[in-house]
Amino acid sequence: MPYDSDLTASDVERLLPYLEYFQNPGSIFYHDVNGYRCESKEIGSFRKALDDVGFLMVFNWSEWLAENEVYRDLDNPVGSSIRSADLVTLRKLMTSYVRGDRFNEGLFLNVCMKGHVAEILLRLRELKGSQ
Repeated sequence: MPYDSDLTASDVERLLPYLEYFQNPGSIFYHDVNGYRCESKEIGSFRKALDDVGFLMVFNWSEWLAENEVYRDLDNPVGSSIRSADLVTLRKLMTSYVRGDRFNEGLFLNVCMKGHVAEILLRLRELKGSQ
């Protein structure tokens, strides 16, 4: 599916099953291989699902992060900001995490472990329910 496509309810529905995985404190997000963290197959599957439904967007994500500083520092408590975010903001944030991982290896894994991805999925579920 192309980037920036319109999302349908069924597209969002394809992402929501991952919420349980990201919320489960027993989930294993990575394994070590020769001293490097390798993402779990579930995270790889989630990344593919993001691509398959066209969730990620084409935009200047680094400029967007500079303008939305609350999301730039991964140690910021972003839960309240995410809980009030619209769909476009959620898509831009997830895109920023995925694209940023190319330049800062481990960034996406870090936001998964910090619960940011779970927060995004929770908000997606809420937005879907209000349609």
